[in-house]
Amino acid sequence: MRSAAFVPAPAPRHPPSLTPAAISRRPWAAAALALAALVLSAAAPAAEPPKPHHAAKLLVVNDDGFSAFHSGRYQTADDLRRQMLSYRDTQVAVMEWCVIAGSRSNYPSTVTELIGDGLKEFPRRGDQLAHETLRRFVTEGVDTLQVVAAACHEAGVACYASLRMNGDYAADMWGGSFPRYANSTFWWDHPEYRLRDARGKTLTKLSFAFAEVRDFKLRILREVAQRDIDGINLDFQRHPDFFGHEAPMAAAFQARYHVDPATVPATDPRWTPLRYEQMTLFVRAVRALLDEAGQKKGRHLGLSVRIDWQKSPLWGCDVATWLQDGLLDYLVVGQYGKGGYTFDLAPFVALAKGTGCAVLFGEEAILDGHDRTAEEDRLIAAGKMVATERKTLTLPEYRARAARWYAAGADGIHLFNESDLSVMRVLGTVPPSVSP
Repeated sequence: MRSAAFVPAPAPRHPPSLTPAAISRRPWAAAALALAALVLSAAAPAAEPPKPHHAAKLLVVNDDGFSAFHSGRYQTADDLRRQMLSYRDTQVAVMEWCVIAGSRSNYPSTVTELIGDGLKEFPRRGDQLAHETLRRFVTEGVDTLQVVAAACHEAGVACYASLRMNGDYAADMWGGSFPRYANSTFWWDHPEYRLRDARGKTLTKLSFAFAEVRDFKLRILREVAQRDIDGINLDFQRHPDFFGHEAPMAAAFQARYHVDPATVPATDPRWTPLRYEQMTLFVRAVRALLDEAGQKKGRHLGLSVRIDWQKSPLWGCDVATWLQDGLLDYLVVGQYGKGGYTFDLAPFVALAKGTGCAVLFGEEAILDGHDRTAEEDRLIAAGKMVATERKTLTLPEYRARAARWYAAGADGIHLFNESDLSVMRVLGTVPPSVSP
């Protein structure tokens, strides 16, 4: 199947150099962008961020929709329901429930396959348990996303379906066992839609320069939007990259700059507007499908994104345009990798001013280590290795950090890889202060 041609979009309303990172280095840029935002936001539709829950600030928690199946904590629909109901007396306002691992689903989908389907041998014991639980749910007629959404609403919490934007794994990972478990048939059948490096080598991730890739993701989102959810979260931190030197990008670069793209590194800023155009096509399409689904439901369905404060332009995230055009309801700004990072959130707060979009500091709970490998799991099962706990942010650390982000203008906090309810009972009411 031939790919649709590269579709140009209107040029970004700000030069690629006016990213939040650049703003923090150029005082004049902040003033210019503030003026532009004031003019442009006047015609943009107003964002409708979720309201805080038992707190002054907005608290959002992400559940990856896999780890608790892997550990055995979620084995029945009642387990799912109890977990969501546990947020009733916390300050959590939004539960983001991830619906995809790799590019397979944890709910009954007609677009992609169920996690682990088709395998008889599994990478790790937890992978087998997760698959068997999810397969049993399907047999019993249990729709995980619908169970989660219904329980969230009973608890007074909004439910957003979270899409890991590009989660597929390298074909040779753990001898090929995990990609067979998590990567969809679409990924396996279409290597021509994957990223290419400057030498033409095929890489792992799917490229959003291809209309077929965007359509595959949109079909998943259109499907989940039919459930009783309150919005969609696009998680760009799981996992970059999204563009390379594949044919549509190379042709567009050549046409615009009259330079051989094979001689230009992926970090060259001239790629940025080309990436912005294609990813903004996708984000606008997500906003449109949410508006369509929301109209049928008689209510607004929200859209949020989780980005990296520095790397987002490399990923095609034209945050300024998305904010100015009213596409987003809350913006999560974090850093790709392990937690404990700090950065200046104020430029993003300034960027969102006047748009109605809430800006959240994105916390990653895990500070060290790595996910257990298949070999480590075998050694632990054989008694030849001791399982270790990964270090995570503590409640005092969270409180001190939240005070700093609120002082910088954050509307709330987003929690990733965190399950401690004691954290979720206090972070929305931490008073702002100067960084300790």
